Amino acid sequence: MFGRWDPWRSAGAALLFAFVDALQLRMQASGLGHIPYEAFLMLPFIFTIIAMAFMSRNAVAPSALLKPFRREER
Repeated sequence: MFGRWDPWRSAGAALLFAFVDALQLRMQASGLGHIPYEAFLMLPFIFTIIAMAFMSRNAVAPSALLKPFRREER
């Protein structure tokens, strides 16, 4: 839903997730205070959930999303 069923948007979403994942590794290596490393590991997933909450509000599902494909009916 984050990519709104568009391959380019989905690829962008995957790159965004990878960027935040690399960022959390960089933040973890820099040793920011006494923050446990588990908090940094959660960062990409929390960011993705927040982004999905905002982006999927206007998402429209494809009309044939849950319809079974039957060749005889076409």
